Amino acid sequence: MNKLRTIVFLLFVSLVSTPSYAGSEDFGGVYIGVSGSAMGGELDGKYTDSSSEVTKGTGGFVESPIAGLDLGYNMALGESMVVGLGLSWTPGDATIGKADDFNDAADITLEASEFITYYIQPMIAVNEHSAIFIKYGEAEADLKVTGDFTGAASNDLSGTTTSVGTVSKFASGMYMQVEAGLTEYDTISVKDIGNAGNNGSKGDAEAEPSVAYGTVTIGYNF
Repeated sequence: MNKLRTIVFLLFVSLVSTPSYAGSEDFGGVYIGVSGSAMGGELDGKYTDSSSEVTKGTGGFVESPIAGLDLGYNMALGESMVVGLGLSWTPGDATIGKADDFNDAADITLEASEFITYYIQPMIAVNEHSAIFIKYGEAEADLKVTGDFTGAASNDLSGTTTSVGTVSKFASGMYMQVEAGLTEYDTISVKDIGNAGNNGSKGDAEAEPSVAYGTVTIGYNF
C-alpha cells in the first residue's frame, strides 16, 4: 500500500503544474461521485486437519447493490491523455465466505466491510464528452471472522484492483462512469477450527478471495 501511495504522491507533485490541452482539459480537475456496485466473488481455499490431511474447495457469493463514494483529481497530460489519482470508498459489508459443517462443529463465516481502493487511472479522451480508461489500485477492507475456532484469524484484506471503463461528461460538469473490474486479495487464514462436537479434532484453513464487480458512478467534475 505504501508503495502506491508514494507513486501517487510523486505523480501529483510532478504533474499538478502541467498545462492543460484542448482535447483533455474538459476532464481535468477535482471530481467527486456517488457509486452503486454489484459484486460477486470466489473463495479458493484449503483446510488442513490435525492429521495434516488437506481438503481443497471453492465458494462464491453475490452482493448487490452496494453504495459508495469516489474522489480524485484528473491531470491533463496532452491533447487527449488524462491521468486520474483517487480513492474509492464502499462502506457496505458483504459475506465473502461461509462454511457450514454438518455437525455444526466447524462453522465459519467471513464478512468484509469498509472497502477502500487507492488508484491511478489513465484515460484517453475520445472527444470533449467521452473518455475510456484503465485503472490500477491497491485495495483494502476490514475482515470479521466468526464461528467455531480458537486460534488466530486474519482481520483485514489487502490486494490489487484492475478495471476498465468509460466516462461520459456533460456540459454542466456532471459525469457518468461505467466500470468493470477485478480485485484479487492476498491469502487469509483461520487457525484451530473445530470444537468438542468435532471429537476434539481441529484444523487450519487458508483462502484467496477474489471479487469481480460492476460499478456505475454519477458525479461532478469541478
